[in-house]
Amino acid sequence: MFVDKNNLEPGMILAADLIVNDGENNDVLLVQGQVLNQFHLKKLSTYNFDGAFVIGEAFNNLRPEPEIDKELESKALSEIKTFYNKLENDNGKVTDKSISIFSDIVDELITEILYKKELTNNVMIFRNHDEYTYQHCLSVANLSISTGISLGMKNEALHDLGMAGFLHDIGKIFIPKEILNKNGKLTESEFGLMKKHPFAAVSMLNGLLSKEILDGVGAHHEKFDGTGYPYGKKGNDISLYGRILAVCDVYHALTSNRSYRKPCFPSEAMEYLMGNAERHFDYNILNIFLKSVVAFPVGTYVKLSNKLNGIVIKNNPENNLRPVIRLLNNDDTAGEEINLFDNRKYMNVTIIA
Repeated sequence: MFVDKNNLEPGMILAADLIVNDGENNDVLLVQGQVLNQFHLKKLSTYNFDGAFVIGEAFNNLRPEPEIDKELESKALSEIKTFYNKLENDNGKVTDKSISIFSDIVDELITEILYKKELTNNVMIFRNHDEYTYQHCLSVANLSISTGISLGMKNEALHDLGMAGFLHDIGKIFIPKEILNKNGKLTESEFGLMKKHPFAAVSMLNGLLSKEILDGVGAHHEKFDGTGYPYGKKGNDISLYGRILAVCDVYHALTSNRSYRKPCFPSEAMEYLMGNAERHFDYNILNIFLKSVVAFPVGTYVKLSNKLNGIVIKNNPENNLRPVIRLLNNDDTAGEEINLFDNRKYMNVTIIA
């Protein structure tokens, strides 16, 4: 089951590897089967892990699937890191070679996602969060492509959407790091600088990519009610790619560890998005998106409103807020398995934590 970092204790046994990504390689920090001690717990804290899956009878035969293939993830993160380092050294100059590399990675992502059995994305629960910028680019591209597939987009449109996802935040290289990582609310002048990054990104990419991609990149901070930036566009005046990126960008930011905020659990992020439907987001796109992510990743320990506890063992694509749960007995052994989506006996039972 998944145990929050604050509740991990010496003697617990890891049920899955803990992976550290430095933007180039996936390195195993601790292996499945490791018995945790105080030194290990300190390492988890040092590398900013939110928690870990530990072995228990109720966790038997549960092996959470990674968001994307580990080799593809490592390759993508390495290229993103190289790209950003080169941008900073070349004062924001984007080359045809960089565009070509990202184009190939997007094609690989599309192929992998199309062949998934389910269009559901687990949060990168085993990854540390030190390389936020690179992981954010990859995750927004991945989530955007998944959403586009669910919307019935064809390959060419999916490719453009994925490119917009990879490149939407490149304008931030011109924003001072102390503003990007500020631990507190931005001043009016600081926020004014922040609002320029979509303009900067479009300027950097102009002439290298299609108008549709540029429109998506430039509009990823627009809000459906017209209160977003940089143009204050409203409703369907915001490009389709921009409306999709807006949802994916906020979701991944909320579920990521930042210098100024702890990460939200996926279900909490989903509640935030639903609470802002039709104000900040296109309701139809948001509704499709929420079917493409899981609220409670497989292996998550949950508490129910009927005072029972359990482990999530499967998600329902029809309603990700109502998963299949393996109940825990008083001695934490495996008990009955229930489907909150269609079990009449548990129709009024909800997950409360």
